[in-house]
Amino acid sequence: MASTRLFLSFIMATLISLVRYEGKRIRLRVDDHFDEEVVVLNVAVANGQYHGGGMWVAPGADPSDGLFHVTIIGDLSLPEVFYYLPKLYNGKILQVKRVRSLTGKKVEALSDERVLLDVDGEQPGCLPVKIEIIPSALRVLRPEAGA
Repeated sequence: MASTRLFLSFIMATLISLVRYEGKRIRLRVDDHFDEEVVVLNVAVANGQYHGGGMWVAPGADPSDGLFHVTIIGDLSLPEVFYYLPKLYNGKILQVKRVRSLTGKKVEALSDERVLLDVDGEQPGCLPVKIEIIPSALRVLRPEAGA
């Protein structure tokens, strides 16, 4: 019951935001292999596969690979957002034509527009931002396979 309420609250907040939101033009750099100005609805810089109530935003991301998985969601129209929204929850978001995925250790984003940041549900400010992954900086204990 609680997980259903959490899911519904994330969906509702997402839909309200999308109705009121317009794509933002940002300059995005990932390591030395990607440097473009893009118009986006969202850029997710992830080390895990999921965020926000089960959104499967970075299929294939592995917290132990030492890389950010960057999912760039292009400037979709509102009808396209509604049409493709299920793919954000079923792991098929990368099949959407205006969604791209990159990996890298350093990510930089800047914009002439006011673009807010969301870091694990908190809003620490807005662009510009530079982030760099530090592999193996956090030790995580987990059960042995098959235990």
